[in-house]
Amino acid sequence: MSVNVGVFVEISGLRDDREQVGMTTLLTEVVRAERLDDEVFVSMRGEGDDLAVCADSGDHKVIFAGFFRWQADFERRLTTRATQLVPHARVRFGWEHEDDF
Repeated sequence: MSVNVGVFVEISGLRDDREQVGMTTLLTEVVRAERLDDEVFVSMRGEGDDLAVCADSGDHKVIFAGFFRWQADFERRLTTRATQLVPHARVRFGWEHEDDF
């Protein structure tokens, strides 16, 4: 069964441009590898030492088959990769399900 889900991922707690660029590269690679690059957009946010990188589907919902099997594994893999690169990074996921309206 497939579900429509709004996607939001934020990697925050980044302290400088180098960390932000590295996380942007990581998140872009992950979005591409998961075949979400046509539906989820990666952007940088923040100023100074309060920087973040986000992947967001906006108002658009992504159609997933097997979402509930994929979700936990995706969250674990991305969090592990992000904190290996920047140990103090915080990774937050937001999933807006069609039923949440």
